[in-house]
Order: sequence, then structure tokens, then C-alpha cells
Amino acid sequence: MKIENIGCTTIRQYPMKKYTWLKVGGLADLVVQPNNNDEFLEVLNLLFSSDTPWVVLGEGSNTIVYDGGISGVVVSTKKLKKIEIIDGTKVLAESGAILGTILNKTLKAGLTGFEFAAGIPGTVGGGIFMNAGANNEEIKDVVDTVWIWTQGEEIALSRSEIKFEYRKSHLPEGSIITKALFTLEKGNSSESERNVKDYMTKRNLTQPVKMANTGSIFKNPPDIAAGQLIEELGLKGFSIGGAKFSDLHANFIINLANATARDVLDLIETAKREALLQRGIKLETEVRVIGNEDN
Repeated sequence: MKIENIGCTTIRQYPMKKYTWLKVGGLADLVVQPNNNDEFLEVLNLLFSSDTPWVVLGEGSNTIVYDGGISGVVVSTKKLKKIEIIDGTKVLAESGAILGTILNKTLKAGLTGFEFAAGIPGTVGGGIFMNAGANNEEIKDVVDTVWIWTQGEEIALSRSEIKFEYRKSHLPEGSIITKALFTLEKGNSSESERNVKDYMTKRNLTQPVKMANTGSIFKNPPDIAAGQLIEELGLKGFSIGGAKFSDLHANFIINLANATARDVLDLIETAKREALLQRGIKLETEVRVIGNEDN
């Protein structure tokens, strides 16, 4: 069977700079968009039994694609956005559901617990994979069950079976998140909406949300915020080619104009080198880098 026969939308030679939030990246051989979870599983099973290289990608908000593009298949979860509220306080969401959309839906339903997601770019899949968080909370705090595809089958993992860490989840190697169940609480809608408004106001004032960016570049080291460290290293506003450490928040790289993935990666390497050289600190990236390194 061919992927085209499953019923998915397929696009060949797709420019990944149109896909990622940072707007960098070369051509992908084939982008496949399943229309529902059944098609998603069918595609994963088909690729699992083939020799074709493949990768799953959500919104592309926390991802840098090399200028050499991506060989094989990109499985996009952009159409897997189904969100259901069950039993009053539980939320079942597919892997491609946007965290901000879940927040809006739960606020309207009078639920609290998802406010931390205000302004966080990305999806359920990416959010759980990296244990996304903000405002002193993380997605692990509301996760009940996570369904993953692994080795040709879909299985459910309870929250206690997943070892979450700061910006990391210990899911089985090669597994793919298909959907998740979150447990929230009944709350005060007006209070929750006020908190979200405060979070968004702060984010808009302190982060380059109107510029092409990929969210926080580095994890915070133990004793200092990454943005503060980069600023103290003298790199705030520093640019290479079309990429620049934001003047607003130094832990964000923005695409000024026609930046390449190489520009961005050179900036990242510069910060890593200077952090180690000047402060003895080993910076770790939050962003995922995928594709063909060489053009």
C-alpha cells in the first residue's frame, strides 16, 4: 500500500521554511497530513514496516529544519486537532491540538488548570514530549493519560508511568504521542481569564511574539535564567546573517529577514561557546533540530 492510498493530503518537495515558525529550512521530500487518528496510525504502521526515513512534526514552533531539507516523509499532525471535554473536568485532545485552543475551550467550560499554556506555541504532542511549561507550571501537572504509538501499536501510559523532568519526558525511544487526557478542576472563570490576560500582557511586553521565532532556545541553567546569561555574555541583539538574539528577550532568536538555518545554528553555537568559556556553563537547547545537515 502507498501513503497516497490511505486518504491523507500529500505534498511533495515542500519548503519547510513555510512550515516552521522560525521560517528556515530546506525542502521536504514528502509532507503527509492524516485527517484523523486512524489515518495517523495507518501511516505510522506503513512507515514502520518500510525503509523510508520519516519524522513526525506538529506546528513546527520548537523546531529548526536544516537548510538541506528533510529526506523521506514528514508526517504532519496539523489536522489532528480534536478536543473533547468529558466527565465535566477531563479533556481528551489529539496530538495536533494547539495548547492555546485547549486553554480557550477549558476557560469557556469553567475549568482551571491549563492557564500556564497561555501564549505557549505548539501542540499536545510537542508539549508533552518536552514537558512544556510557563508561569511556574508544566504540562505534567495536568496530564492524566498519554496514548503513544510504539513498535506498530497504540498503547496508553498513565501519568505515573511517565518520568517527566524539566523540559523533558522519558517516553519509550521512537514512540509517537497520538493523544492525551488531561484532568482539570472546576474554577472561577473570571479569575482564570484575568490570570491569562496578565500572562499574555507580560509575554507580549517581554518576548518577540510578533517576529518569526521558535520560542525559548535554551533551557535555563540551574542558577541563572538563560536569557539573563546570554545578555551578560554580551550577545543580546547579536546577529549572524539574518538571525538575531532578540533585543527584547535574549533567549529568543528571531528571523530578521531571509535567515538560514545555518545562521540560527551558528548563533546557538556562539552562545554555547561563550557560556562555557566565560562562565563555565554548559547551555542545553530546548529546540529540536531535524533534517539533512548538508545542503
